[in-house]
Amino acid sequence: MAPILGLSVGLVLIVALAACGGGASSDDDVVEVGSTVYQRDCMICHGEARTGEGGLANAPVHGPEGHTWHHPDGQLKELILGVLDYPQKTMPSFVGKLTDSEVDAVLEYIKTGWDPPQLEYQAEVSRRELELSGGEESR
Repeated sequence: MAPILGLSVGLVLIVALAACGGGASSDDDVVEVGSTVYQRDCMICHGEARTGEGGLANAPVHGPEGHTWHHPDGQLKELILGVLDYPQKTMPSFVGKLTDSEVDAVLEYIKTGWDPPQLEYQAEVSRRELELSGGEESR
C-alpha cells in the first residue's frame, strides 16, 4: 500500500507544480531575450522587426513582407554574425558581441512576426540545409 500512496502523492505533486507553472514558457523566455537583443542591436538599422518601420532604407525588413524567411537558420546566423560574404555587404559583424544563444533568440523573435506558411517554408529550408550539411549548421 505504501508504494501506491507514494506514487499517488508524487503524481499529485507533479500535477500541482505543472498547474502552478502557468507563467512564461521557456520559448516565451527565448523570444523575450530575442526581443531585447533585437531592440538593442538590430532595430537601429532594420527598424521594427515586423514592418521595418524606422529602419534604414537599404536594411532588409524581417517581417512577412521581407525576404528573411526565405533563408535557412544557418545562413541567417552567418549573416547576423557577419561571417557570410556577399556583394555590397553593409551588415556589421556581431562575432564576439552576440552569443550563439542570443543569435538563436533573435531569430526566434523575428519568426514571431511571420505567417504560418512562411514559418513552414523557412523550417523546411532549414531542415534541408541541415540534411545537406550532414546535420551541421552552416557555421
